[in-house]
Amino acid sequence: MIVFENNLPGPQAGARYVMISGGALNREVLGRPADFRPSGLVLNGPPGSALRRLRNGLFQMSGETHRRHRRLMRPSFSTTSVGSTIPSMAPLIDRIIDRWKIGETLDVLQEMRTLSNWVAAKVLFGSEDFEASLHVGSLIDRLASLDAKRRRWGMLEFNLPGTPYRRELQHAELLEKTMLDLIEQKRRSGSLGDDVLSLLIRAKDSGSGMSDSDLVAHSVALYGASFETTASAIAWTLFLVAQHPKFAIRLLDELNDGLDAWPPDPRKLEELPLLDAAVMESMRVLPPVPVTLRRVVGHVELEGVKLEPGNKIIFSQFPTHRDPEVFPEPERFDPSRWLRRRPDPYEYIPFSVGPRVCLGAFFAVTEIKLSVARILQKYRLTVVPGTKIDPVLDFVLKPQGGLPMTIHAQDRAFTRSPVTGNIGQAVDLVSPEIEPIAAGVHTPSARREEERAPVEA
Repeated sequence: MIVFENNLPGPQAGARYVMISGGALNREVLGRPADFRPSGLVLNGPPGSALRRLRNGLFQMSGETHRRHRRLMRPSFSTTSVGSTIPSMAPLIDRIIDRWKIGETLDVLQEMRTLSNWVAAKVLFGSEDFEASLHVGSLIDRLASLDAKRRRWGMLEFNLPGTPYRRELQHAELLEKTMLDLIEQKRRSGSLGDDVLSLLIRAKDSGSGMSDSDLVAHSVALYGASFETTASAIAWTLFLVAQHPKFAIRLLDELNDGLDAWPPDPRKLEELPLLDAAVMESMRVLPPVPVTLRRVVGHVELEGVKLEPGNKIIFSQFPTHRDPEVFPEPERFDPSRWLRRRPDPYEYIPFSVGPRVCLGAFFAVTEIKLSVARILQKYRLTVVPGTKIDPVLDFVLKPQGGLPMTIHAQDRAFTRSPVTGNIGQAVDLVSPEIEPIAAGVHTPSARREEERAPVEA
């Protein structure tokens, strides 16, 4: 545990931060939501602004309000509900990858962003209009980019013409209006379906106490989180599989033996241990959200350190996922480790854990598995040799400048490509790859950690 203060000038000057990692400290903080409240990486706007309203979604709620709103959303993310979305997701995946041509080079990250954008629009908003879904996604993406730029410039409170802050405030107004128009359009058309937004509209209109502002904030938060993080996770998984040819062949054999229909039966998708292991290991070494914040609410003590209200807790998936006592040879991409044993839930936290575990974790993992499985069965991807790959944190962890890969027919001739950049500091791509061991009893990765979590205090 590391304790430090922000000595830089500005609104956060003098703020005290505590950096933690490891299962024990994660359990202390994430298991006590009443003492440690979410404090997101995004910045609030001034009172009464659209930006402030957009930030007041589920992720920022606490106590009874959080529990009530979460209960309203939970049915849409149950195992059964997510399984029922597979027939909708499958053709969207095909429509994206069927555009690919053998021999061409594509930015796989951008392709997966397009795919995840469309899937999010379909499942969360029930949108059939591809261009409209891209527009909504681009607005949310633009808001995140403006927020990141505001942080880099350090202009936190200067609402002046031409500043990142002014542009972010104006963009938030546009995004809020777009979402309110979408909600009103669904109401007028009578086209409320089984998507998440329709469910929330019904709950709001039936007297749940939820406002239209809540609908917008929840929708933007869910859409942005599912869209960006899932795209990044798919791209990183495809990269890591491509760079480990022996494992790629074993995984392809499993997919060809286990998936005999498309769209697959949800139970079939859960019976693919190597696919599950590949996704779990990818999110271990390159977690889509590598840093999370919590705000101290009262006077508490953490490992003998006295904390006061307003102190911030920073916990990073990187050191937690690289504890050599939990994950031997932690820099190695070794999916076989997931076939031997499963760590404690607080030792592996790509979707957080505890009472506030990510509501859409099972949905995200299902989309990642479907996408990786379908792409690998149809194509062999190779990273363009010499590509500079630098993982950077810009709302999510992603390869700076994209991920160029060449499309081949699936001929099983997997080859590792030489790459440059700081990716080598995150993943060992030099040592010989580890042969996966024979699959044993399989425990599905995302089978509702939330169902085993305690109720939020």
